[in-house]
Amino acid sequence: MIRPAWVLFGTNPWGVSMVIGLGDTYPRTPHSVVAQQLRLQLTGGLVDGPVYRSIFGNLRGIRLLEVDECVPFNTGFIVYHDDVGDYSTNEPITDGTANLAYVLAARFAH
Repeated sequence: MIRPAWVLFGTNPWGVSMVIGLGDTYPRTPHSVVAQQLRLQLTGGLVDGPVYRSIFGNLRGIRLLEVDECVPFNTGFIVYHDDVGDYSTNEPITDGTANLAYVLAARFAH
């Protein structure tokens, strides 16, 4: 049985951990203007993750800047892109990161 939390850590169609820097395969180019301009590699943040293709297709200002390595897995109704130009799936989210930190701390505090 796949537990929902494991989807965040790479047990998903893309095989990508949605936590930057966690595991062997994780978002290498998260959408962060500050990190990009300062040439910083972010770690520890949770990215938004997959969205419905219909939502992605109707967003403005998204422009993939690199070859989409996730194409083989973006065949259904949800998509994910490890690309700095995709703010909908690859942007670090503070609320999700805070919630993840709380859940993990509570889980491993015992």
